[in-house]
Amino acid sequence: MDIKESEDHEYVDIHIERRRAVWISVLVLVGLLVLVVLTVDKVRELAERIVTPIEYEPIPEVYDIQGYAAASESAFEKFLQKGDNREKFAKLENFLQLNHVDDVVPLYELMRQGTDWQEVGEPPFAIPPEDNWETMVDTLKVVKEEIIPRIGPVIVLSGWRTSSYNAKAGGAKTSKHMHFCGLDMIPERKFTRKQLVPILRDIHKSAGKKWDMGLGIYSGVRFHVDTCGYRRW
Repeated sequence: MDIKESEDHEYVDIHIERRRAVWISVLVLVGLLVLVVLTVDKVRELAERIVTPIEYEPIPEVYDIQGYAAASESAFEKFLQKGDNREKFAKLENFLQLNHVDDVVPLYELMRQGTDWQEVGEPPFAIPPEDNWETMVDTLKVVKEEIIPRIGPVIVLSGWRTSSYNAKAGGAKTSKHMHFCGLDMIPERKFTRKQLVPILRDIHKSAGKKWDMGLGIYSGVRFHVDTCGYRRW
């Protein structure tokens, strides 16, 4: 026996289908509205960026490193743009690389004359003449083989100095910095003076004669190392 649907039942099905179609249409419209709103927001954001570019903070040319005014790598890049500085520095880099000491500290730090360059009116960087390069090799080896294994990475605050800078800064007339032999440094890691001094003295006692090492300990955690005469102060 066949079962036939009544006209009322067909009417209900049509009504349900209509309601379903209405809801689908509503959902589609809502989705389109959300998409439009999001698109408008993105367009507005893009327009604002074009009209008002995002401002980025410039890289500082001077870093305050534990109270010392150390010229930054961006300042060194400006220094390289002058005259034949870039060519000279490239030759020095190659020399230190050939002697396997180019990985001890960032090489631009070796060109820092000191931390009081602003007060004395001298350039923050200078490149030593080629005749002086050899003396830095052993000093960097001491830093690499004796200093860093004990206290970790170091920051060079003063490397090569011109005689003009040295005189204005009150450096010793026989300063090893003028021979590209001495480095003034501080540890990257946090040390108190009480912690650091015994370690440096122990290094000098155990390895100083081997390297003809000079060790100077200044205020705070700043210290000097060279390989141009066994002594300590």
